[in-house]
Amino acid sequence: MEIAELSAVKREVVGKETSKKLRRKGRIPAVIYSNGKASEIAVNAREFSALAHSKAGTHVIVKLNIEGAKEHPNAIIKEVQKNPIRDEYLHIDFQEIALSEKISTTVPIAIVGEAPGVKAGGILEHHLGGVELEGLPKDMPANIEVDVSKLDIGESIHAKDLNIPPGIEMLTDPDAVVVAITASQAARIETGAVEEIAPEAVEGGAGVSASEGK
Repeated sequence: MEIAELSAVKREVVGKETSKKLRRKGRIPAVIYSNGKASEIAVNAREFSALAHSKAGTHVIVKLNIEGAKEHPNAIIKEVQKNPIRDEYLHIDFQEIALSEKISTTVPIAIVGEAPGVKAGGILEHHLGGVELEGLPKDMPANIEVDVSKLDIGESIHAKDLNIPPGIEMLTDPDAVVVAITASQAARIETGAVEEIAPEAVEGGAGVSASEGK
């Protein structure tokens, strides 16, 4: 995982009105959890927005440069609350980590390639948005790429098929389906109609022939 830095300040007063004032001043209310304790902080909104829209996104190690603090903790982002209408970040939860200790986190899946099955009219079903991995923070990948360029209709890729970096353990069920190519609904209906109608059509045709023969 990459390491990004965010400017932050401690929050002595909390509450809805205080949070609104912080946002108007360009800060996002946040909490950093460490050893079962929660510390109230606020981070620079502009810096966080730039981070969230970067290639790595929020799946990074964040060094929180807290103003006036003797130590600046490293953390991962556990949850982000956002107002989708105003495109405004409302609150962030951080979990402090030690770079020398293993962590477990959900790493997002990135689909790459174009599946032949989709070109043939199939539908790409994305069953897992991410996989849970365990390992040292710096060894954690930003995402896990899933190449679907050889996937035909009826085929799928499971968690056990993924390319996991050395030193990283996957905690997700290895038999879990990550992506699959299925026939479109129209194709399923058409196939079902053929299977259901064809025998009747054959029987009906034979009946007509017999009747005409009489």
